[in-house]
Amino acid sequence: MMSVANRRRGAERRVKNDPVEMERRSGLDRRLIVESATAQIHAVLELLTLLADHDALRDDSRRLLDTAMLRLRYALERMELE
Repeated sequence: MMSVANRRRGAERRVKNDPVEMERRSGLDRRLIVESATAQIHAVLELLTLLADHDALRDDSRRLLDTAMLRLRYALERMELE
């Protein structure tokens, strides 16, 4: 019967010394990603505002939409500060 301890007595097979190339983003790349995300959030907020301005929503749906818009605005403000 082979136990776990017996199987691990040999050389460790999981250890490899192969170098791994890491791609690092520059500060400009990170800012462009944030700017892109903020632009997308602005566009979503505009669409949601148009939806909220229509009288087709029930009160409970309007409250949910208002909550979602509030959360998006908060996230947007946090992103713009960074």
